[in-house]
Amino acid sequence: MTAILDRTNRVSVWLSGDSRAGLFSLGWSGLAQLIGLSIRLVSNVLLARILMPQAYGLLSSAMAVLTTLEWLSDLGIQPALVRHPRGSEANYLLTGWWLTVIRGTCVGACAMLIAGPLSVFWGQPELVGVLMGLALRPILFAFRSPGMPILRRELNYRALCIDEIIQTATGTAVSLALAMATHSVWSIVGGTICGTIAAVAISYILCPMRPRWHWDRIAAHDIGHLGRQVLLNTLVMALWMNMDRLLGLRFISVTEMGCYAVAWNLATVAEVLMARGCDVYFSVLARRGDPTAQAEWHRVTCRRITLFLMPCGAVAIIVAPLVIRTLYDSRYADARPIFAVLIARLLIRGLGQVQFQYLLARAEVNLATKAYLVALVVQAALFTRLVPAYGILGLALAVLGSTTVLTGVQTWLLHRKIGYGFTELGITLLWMTTGLGAVWLLA
Repeated sequence: MTAILDRTNRVSVWLSGDSRAGLFSLGWSGLAQLIGLSIRLVSNVLLARILMPQAYGLLSSAMAVLTTLEWLSDLGIQPALVRHPRGSEANYLLTGWWLTVIRGTCVGACAMLIAGPLSVFWGQPELVGVLMGLALRPILFAFRSPGMPILRRELNYRALCIDEIIQTATGTAVSLALAMATHSVWSIVGGTICGTIAAVAISYILCPMRPRWHWDRIAAHDIGHLGRQVLLNTLVMALWMNMDRLLGLRFISVTEMGCYAVAWNLATVAEVLMARGCDVYFSVLARRGDPTAQAEWHRVTCRRITLFLMPCGAVAIIVAPLVIRTLYDSRYADARPIFAVLIARLLIRGLGQVQFQYLLARAEVNLATKAYLVALVVQAALFTRLVPAYGILGLALAVLGSTTVLTGVQTWLLHRKIGYGFTELGITLLWMTTGLGAVWLLA
């Protein structure tokens, strides 16, 4: 009886205060991602039937360039405003907004400037226009309402749910309409830009804060304190995350890259859902000021994830080839094993992302940066060995191997810092290898 009461008390503590707010926010976030996932899934399947694999190959490489530039210039503005006690004040929000506008404009300009040289490097002249068109996205997105970080500070994921759905639905509708009319990669470019414009418009409805010139040196310094760690972290992470699509066209054909992009896009749908959960998790951790309470909450969450979600991940690995077979025609048959490997990557990546939110809440992102540096070196080594030998499968295996190294090193660093255990890592690896082993036996 005592044991039952003790467990009941622990559950009630876990579901109290900020935890209930976090679960409520996770519910809204999950709803947004469920609807967004459904829209993206339908969009990916329909567009793949309308467009040729080559279109996805071109778009994937262009998006990788843009994503890399965005991450290379990530100043950590939003996490800093969510985490800082004064982050909801107007002087902090407006200073952060101007930093965002400057950053977004620079990213877009850089993408336009390097579009020509990169198209020569890849031997794909069509990439010039595609990349220059997509370069408008970071410029436009930077002009969203200055008050948007308040929504995350207050765990107002109902509003963020609306924002997510409108942005996704608008972009998808425009992409499909243009694809049926043009059968061109430009349909996705146009949909991306229209979705961004919708996101800017809805931000001022959800959080009506008028932009105006304001610069506070103290606010800029406080934002930059965390931002410097985030900048270095994302600089390394950007190179690691996008190496496969940045260099892939130098080793494989644009058609093969298209099959890889289809599998990557499907895996990204699941990763976006995972990222939104981590977003809520960070907001809850940031509200727990006591380091001991943060550490305990983190340990409990990691244990629950590995015990209850990783077995589901193993099942997802097994059914991944069947998903590609069901949703896509024979032109994308090469994507079947790739999707299984990329889903396996999500298991170990998920654990690493949860760890990263904890480091972000403690302003110790430098530990994750060290892990990314090791993973980047491993990624390069595996890439040069596996891709020439196994093509797009080698591309996926290199990504899986480096992701495993990343989470492993990050776990070891956490263990040295706070005594974080290796149990969760071991359980995750067990379910990951079980799923991949089953796929190999069934192939």
